Amino acid sequence: MLDPESVDLDELCAALEDRSSGVSWWIDPDSGAISSRLADVGGPRPTGVRIRRTESRESYQDMAQFVAAVHHRRAADLLDRAISGPGAFRRFKDTLFEFPELRDQWFRYRGARGRRRAVHWLADVELITRAEAERLAAGFPDPTAGDEDLPAAVAVDLGMLYGDRLEQVMVFGSWVRGEGPGEFDLQLLVVLADLRSQWEELHRMDDVLWQHTERSGFTVTAVPVSAAELAAPRTSLLVRAVAEARVVA
Repeated sequence: MLDPESVDLDELCAALEDRSSGVSWWIDPDSGAISSRLADVGGPRPTGVRIRRTESRESYQDMAQFVAAVHHRRAADLLDRAISGPGAFRRFKDTLFEFPELRDQWFRYRGARGRRRAVHWLADVELITRAEAERLAAGFPDPTAGDEDLPAAVAVDLGMLYGDRLEQVMVFGSWVRGEGPGEFDLQLLVVLADLRSQWEELHRMDDVLWQHTERSGFTVTAVPVSAAELAAPRTSLLVRAVAEARVVA
């Protein structure tokens, strides 16, 4: 059996995905070395196992599943339309250039999928055992780190805005209940010291909330309150919010 550590998985991924006309890829079953051959150049055929290209439908499934997990509404809508019909791969790539953060997430996502596919292919052609392939594949899970903790990100920026005046940030509403987007996607209680005017504070934090709304695709709203109001809520909104609120920072 081939030692999987001797295989350059990135090179194998590239070979599996290469659709260049007249190019074939091969892997040496003893050394794991990967080589290519151009049909129009001629010469002896490489020895070893030929690397067969990944079918287009598998690459398309990667795109479709990635798009299904995108939270940013505008991006998800544009990407969903991009992968419909002929030319899907080119349109998908072009659309991603509008969203640099998503593009980086896609590269990580595609890399993980490609490496899992590569080790499973090694098992399919019996160069490594199926058990070894499963063990290696487990080391390449679909990345989730790119999914930003939106409440925490907003809390960080509010902390920079208010400094010591910010006592606490809490999230409530549909985000906490796990009901999916509601009338407001992300609702926050912003507990401030020396709170005199809610309207002034809403105006003060408006830029922060709008920046996160625009970047995430979720509508971010906030209710500025004092610690005293939090301890003895008088409005129905505050009563409900305090009952279900979860501390962010």
